[in-house]
Amino acid sequence: MELSNLHKVTLEDASTFREHYRRFPPEHSDYLHGTMYTWRDLMTYSFTLIGDHLVVMGEMDGKRFIRPPVGPLDREFFTEVIRISRNEGLDPVLSMIGEDTVRWMRREFPEMSYVPHRDYFEYVYLSRDLAELPGKDHLKVRNYLNNFRKNNEHMVEEISKGNIHEVREFLIEWCEKKGCKDDPLLLHERQANFHALEDLFPLGFNGLLIRVKGEVEAFSIFEEMSSEMAVVHHEKANPDIVGIYQAINNETAKYLMDRYRFINREADMGVEGLRRAKERYRPHHLEEVYHAH
Repeated sequence: MELSNLHKVTLEDASTFREHYRRFPPEHSDYLHGTMYTWRDLMTYSFTLIGDHLVVMGEMDGKRFIRPPVGPLDREFFTEVIRISRNEGLDPVLSMIGEDTVRWMRREFPEMSYVPHRDYFEYVYLSRDLAELPGKDHLKVRNYLNNFRKNNEHMVEEISKGNIHEVREFLIEWCEKKGCKDDPLLLHERQANFHALEDLFPLGFNGLLIRVKGEVEAFSIFEEMSSEMAVVHHEKANPDIVGIYQAINNETAKYLMDRYRFINREADMGVEGLRRAKERYRPHHLEEVYHAH
């Protein structure tokens, strides 16, 4: 394998990733084809599939990052990927390593150092907890949700070809309110949202929206990550409507609860307000990731 053999991730690669991950579920949502394809304006991704081993590399601002192979934990294949990474001068040598893989690597490659990347730890919740909001820990969230339901005439719909244009229009309005153009991260997130909406169905995504008085005021986009976990990629709501973020979160969980035990709500990317919001929902666990040097 050489890095020159990797080719850019395209929309047509969706089935390749999907089939591979049915056999070898990814440990982090950053490995998913939909994540890579929709965030391509921030980081360009390329990959190669060699036998049962899928290798992904990302590039941002001229810096390249290679991930550990997704597939059987094969010391010989990992050794080759590490050799190539070091020859190319990549630092870290491997990035975004999931917990199961890093435990194995600590045994097989004890000479390497493994550094946790807290900003990309993912928040994983029990679907039933997000749907039912039990106990004192969720009291504040329940209060916001009850306030929304009491004070707003609303309805929930699946995102479809018939209403997806309304979701795009809402997203434009949302970005104007939040000042996306003045915030690089929000601007890239805006683009990722638009890419997701543009190719929602080919990517294997699904979504929900909430209407208030007939107008789209919130939406979520999600997909299957494994047989027991769904991942919520995007979630936006009108910040002027009290409790609507809690409502779209709750409706999404109720929609997914019977099919998936867990819901992965992705990382906080080091954004303090986002971290507090994700912690408020009491995650079942954090899915850790590491860099190897």
